[in-house]
Amino acid sequence: MKLRLTRKKSVIGALCVVLIASAGYFVYATYSSTNAALEHVTASGTVVDLLTPEPLNDEQTGTVNMLIASNSTDDEGHGGAELTDSILVASYSLETNKLALISIPRDLWVTTDGSSMKINAVYTVGGMDALTSVVEDVTGLELHHRALISYNALTQIVDTLGGIDVTIASSDSRGIYDPMSELSLTNGTHHLDGQQALALARARNHPTYDGRVAYGLPNGDFDRIANQRLIASALLDKVSSSETLTNMSTLKQLITDLSSAVQTDFSVEQLRRLYDLSKKVADTTSLSIRGDEQALLLRDYTSLDGQSALVPTEGANTYERIRAYISSNIQPGDNTEES
Repeated sequence: MKLRLTRKKSVIGALCVVLIASAGYFVYATYSSTNAALEHVTASGTVVDLLTPEPLNDEQTGTVNMLIASNSTDDEGHGGAELTDSILVASYSLETNKLALISIPRDLWVTTDGSSMKINAVYTVGGMDALTSVVEDVTGLELHHRALISYNALTQIVDTLGGIDVTIASSDSRGIYDPMSELSLTNGTHHLDGQQALALARARNHPTYDGRVAYGLPNGDFDRIANQRLIASALLDKVSSSETLTNMSTLKQLITDLSSAVQTDFSVEQLRRLYDLSKKVADTTSLSIRGDEQALLLRDYTSLDGQSALVPTEGANTYERIRAYISSNIQPGDNTEES
């Protein structure tokens, strides 16, 4: 009987060793792969640094402004894949915990390094440095951080987080229909998966050649960028309401999703700080530099080489009214919804 008990203890002990070794290997493998992913997403740090938040750049000023640009470099066969067709500035006030999401239309005609072009082409000739400089000039805001995101990363991130909730409020009673992406959403609240979120981010009543007629986005690209802000806000709500950092599997998958299509200048510690701040956001202001319907800040423009574009109502590269509009809408206490 004693011999059997000893053998049983030996078997249990061996099993414990195997389980501990397996768990150790899993933790090591997760740690190593997550670190490798973080190297692509952030400027410095390891997964361990997610436990120690550090201030964002110039956080002592009370406001942190982040440039978020998106292109389609991970979408095979997409023409103009490097064009940043989505340009968004996120301005966060540490005093009021309010966030402003400011869209820059991709067709804005700007000047960079002596050459004129649409703002979505600036990245292709000067990278994020040039795009940052131009957006600072347009908005009058100093940009403290920046991120470049490929469109298809949106699909992966939304799916990893379990989808997002958005409320469609189109001027068309039928809602939104975009035949190019087969997107069809009635007015009201919807739970979107990654593909639906991507389709909404791209929909702009694009004309078709087979008789199908789009509806629900009468302002074209302006409605499209308004929906991009809607998606960004929904993602923020999902991240801030979930325990992403306490779920190792979700965290690993989220970072892996980001690594394939996201580049930022955040350190890992700053990424943790950003996550913590996201849980404190009290209100979100959503606006476009187009201005109000009663006082538009942009007008149509045709370049010398025949491109259809947009310029400030006062003329190209004249941004005083746009800067004043942004400043007045992101002051503490405001909560404006614009398109």
